[in-house]
Amino acid sequence: MKKLVIYGAWYLSHVIAEAAEASAWEVLGFVDPEPPEDMATLKSLPEDAAVFVAIGNNHIRETVTSSLLKHGRRMATIVHPTACISPSASIEPGSFIGELVIVRTKATLHQGVALQAGSIVSHDCQVESFATFGPNAVAAGRVRIGQRTLIGAGASIAPGVSIGEDCIVTVGAGVFRDSENNKKLIGNPAQVKPNPSRRSKQSNWHLNVIW
Repeated sequence: MKKLVIYGAWYLSHVIAEAAEASAWEVLGFVDPEPPEDMATLKSLPEDAAVFVAIGNNHIRETVTSSLLKHGRRMATIVHPTACISPSASIEPGSFIGELVIVRTKATLHQGVALQAGSIVSHDCQVESFATFGPNAVAAGRVRIGQRTLIGAGASIAPGVSIGEDCIVTVGAGVFRDSENNKKLIGNPAQVKPNPSRRSKQSNWHLNVIW
């Protein structure tokens, strides 16, 4: 059985662990500098284990993934067995594909993408690194989603639309036109608002973490 260590020990990590175990991974444990009080974490990392970063914050997920790659770790891709993935789709390491997700013909998911339950990435889409789709979010054909962009639960992106980096598409929004980087898209049809870049809350992932 394939061995897996999960980085992150909070809510998303449990979702990832269940999906991994359903997909024939043996979850050896979790790594987190500030785990929940009732969560035991690993003190060493088996050399033959793959790793997965289960952190919901797109920026922190990118940072932790980068550190793991610099230390020569092998990134896993976790695909729930109920997901439906086209044989012509391309999925890069470190991605998560949850329950009942559909990834269609010639779609591309770059490194560290997270697709939550019931989301759909249609044909010829490009989802850039560390973007996240909330539950039941839908990207129609030929959509491009920029790096670290969040597509909220139940949001829909119309065919051919391009959304920039570090954007937030709010829950239930309907997006019918392109947006630049660092925008917030609200409502249906979506109104484009500024989304000023803000530092992620202080992360302690640089402290006392095994790599």
